[in-house]
Amino acid sequence: MKTAGQILGEKRKKKGLSLDEIAREIKIRKQYLIALEKDRYQSLPSITTNRGFIRNYAQYLDLEPDQVLAVFRRDYQRTQEQKLVLPSGENLNKQFHWNPRKTLISLVALFILIFLTYLGYQYHSLLGKPRLEVYSPTDNEKIVNEEVLIEGGTDPDNSVTINSRLTQLDEGGKFSYRLRLTSGENKIVIEVTNRIGRKTKQTRTIYYSKTN
Repeated sequence: MKTAGQILGEKRKKKGLSLDEIAREIKIRKQYLIALEKDRYQSLPSITTNRGFIRNYAQYLDLEPDQVLAVFRRDYQRTQEQKLVLPSGENLNKQFHWNPRKTLISLVALFILIFLTYLGYQYHSLLGKPRLEVYSPTDNEKIVNEEVLIEGGTDPDNSVTINSRLTQLDEGGKFSYRLRLTSGENKIVIEVTNRIGRKTKQTRTIYYSKTN
């Protein structure tokens, strides 16, 4: 049996009319006319609007609107019924049945994932270069004070030296150290060492002068 869209499309082609022409005449967007002819009702605004579109389109093509609407109602109802088809109760039970074995498997999988994540973090921490962030001073900074405050951060398990002098870290891995400067150029070497001896080093050059 032909659908409402097929009836409209065949009649339009038989009359030799274009969709652009019909869209102008009956004031319905071309995209909606295409959707009607292809029975794509989900692309149309609403069921009430669909009926109005079909009635106007059918009248323009000299078709009997009520007959085309009856075919549309049949097609639309069939489409809605297909959407409402659900699995049987037996299939639903099979799909969503949960048991202790599945719970155990899920917990084991979660534990393995957490363990692998931890191993990856430890591997990166030990075998990768240790993290070192120097907040201040900036490189090539000019200073008029006799002392400079060196601040930065790393992982709490690492050790930090500033110009070969061991520096204390707080619980979060932050460090702060005041260094007395000599007149002119001063090289500051900040070095971090992790538990297996891997190192990261940053150097800051500071220029000290009592006057700018």
